[in-house]
Amino acid sequence: MMQLRPYQEQSKQAIFDQWRSGIKKTLLVLPTGCGKTIVFSSVINDCVSEGKRVLVLAHRSELLNQAADKLQKSTGLKCATEKAEHRSINSWFRVVVGSVQTLQRESRLHEFPPDHFDTIIIDEAHHCLSESYQRILNYFEDADVLGVTATPDRGDMKNLGQFFESLAYEYTLPKSD
Repeated sequence: MMQLRPYQEQSKQAIFDQWRSGIKKTLLVLPTGCGKTIVFSSVINDCVSEGKRVLVLAHRSELLNQAADKLQKSTGLKCATEKAEHRSINSWFRVVVGSVQTLQRESRLHEFPPDHFDTIIIDEAHHCLSESYQRILNYFEDADVLGVTATPDRGDMKNLGQFFESLAYEYTLPKSD
């Protein structure tokens, strides 16, 4: 298991503190290069050790591949893929990396019971206000949700607070003079 940096460990604890306090949808903001995937891999590892099923949602194949690769390298956990012709429904893996484009289709989404996933991780969470993401998140409405992003300020100025109930942790890089 990869050793987390102190701010990464603090962010992970903050996420679990939010969920334990009853907040279901929380956000993690870390700048590019500060280990968002490592942190959420560690969160996933803890969830799986508690017997939970986890869905990692992303809108690009490279993000899904990166999440699966980093998860395996940092925790040893392997995962199934839900994308195009790849299906996870009968897999024994407790973690699924899923394409938003695939899962947002009603026929694909309804292959899963609404309580199938206990936890959902949204990579590049600034995209989650879109209709396609919301369709998936509303379907799995009882899951704990963690959104991770380096850019919480969306270009269209829609506030992520419309979906997320809290900001679990934000790490900012020191400003140089």
